This record gives sequence, structure tokens and C-alpha cells, in this order.
Amino acid sequence: MRSTRVFDLASRLAAATGAEARIIQLPGGGYRVEAELPGEPEDHDHMTVLQVLSLADRYGHRYRARTHTVWAEFDPPQEPP
Repeated sequence: MRSTRVFDLASRLAAATGAEARIIQLPGGGYRVEAELPGEPEDHDHMTVLQVLSLADRYGHRYRARTHTVWAEFDPPQEPP
């Protein structure tokens, strides 16, 4: 089930960043998980966070107002033909 993957990633992302991971349901039925990174992450932390983010369908990073935010998105499940 897709939502299990979403909650698993959110839990792993929270552990990897030390921050709360937020789960947002997207309008099309998918999910987005976001976490703000406290301070400047260390190099080894980058690798851990990237490993977690790679479990999603797509992921990225935003730096705004001196805050790093990482995000991961899951597409909605596809209907069988």
C-alpha cells in the first residue's frame, strides 16, 4: 500500500534529520513529505538524507530564508488497465 511507504519515509526522514516530517496529501491523490533541516547539515548527514529521499518517486531540496527544506513525493496509485 502506498500510504505505508509514505509513513515509512516520513519516519526515516525524521530520524535522519532530527526534525518533524510533515505529510501533505496532494490534490491529485499523491503525497508529499517535507522536513526542515536544523542548521547546516554535516556531509555524512547529506548521504543519509539522500538515501531516505531516494525511496520516493521524486525528491528535492529548497533553501530559503536560511532554512534547508527537503521534500519527497509519491505519485497516486495507478489504476490497472
